[in-house]
Parts: sequence; structure tokens; C-alpha cells
Amino acid sequence: MKPGESSTVIGPLTKIRGELSGTEDLLVDGEIEGVIRLEGACLTVRAEGRVKATILAQDVVVLGYVEGEIRAVGLVHLRGSAVVQGDVFAARLSIEDGATLRGNADPSKASEPLPGARHQANGGSLEHAASQA
Repeated sequence: MKPGESSTVIGPLTKIRGELSGTEDLLVDGEIEGVIRLEGACLTVRAEGRVKATILAQDVVVLGYVEGEIRAVGLVHLRGSAVVQGDVFAARLSIEDGATLRGNADPSKASEPLPGARHQANGGSLEHAASQA
């Protein structure tokens, strides 16, 4: 993230459960559980951050803990302190010494929509698929 760009910070004492979506960068020092969709933006899970979620973002940087599937159209960067338990689908993957990845990596699925979501033809926005009851 470059200085001056818009971003949201989830503080260390904050816990969120559910679906989180947006178009600005997200910095996580707290806990998130559910689904994170950041269209055209970067998710950064800082060293104290804990995320148990399915993630779709432009880029993902992990210094903390992530459990769940990660899909990034751009780069997934696992810093030395990162622990990721789940599959990573990214156009580019960078893993520093000391980082842990327990899962598979497959660049061919990086731009596919998340399960339970569909890609709209008008502008490519993501939309949660309605349940077929």
C-alpha cells in the first residue's frame, strides 16, 4: 500500500464474523471469520492478525495467521512470520524463509470466482449467489 491511499484497519481488539467486501485496502490486526472480498484492493494480515476466511482480493500479504482459501488476481506474499493453512490460487506467489504454507498452490484458478459467487458480465463485479431454495 502506498502512502496516501485509502485503507481500512481492523484493530487488534476487533473481531468480525460474516462477509466483508470493499474496494479499498484492508489491514488486519484483529480477527476476521467468514468471507473477505476486496475487488481491486490488497488484504494485509499483519503479524497479530488472525483470519479464518475465504479470501478474494487483488493482492494478499500475510505476516500473521490465515486459515482458508486465498484467491488473488495479482500477488500473494507470505512474509517470514506467516502461517497459512489452506489452498492458494494466485497469479504470483512469493514465500519468504520462515513462512509456513499448509495447502496447495495453483495459479490457474487465480481469477476464478469464489464458490458460491458468480462473475457478472457488466463490469466484472462479484455478487453472492442467492440460495436456490
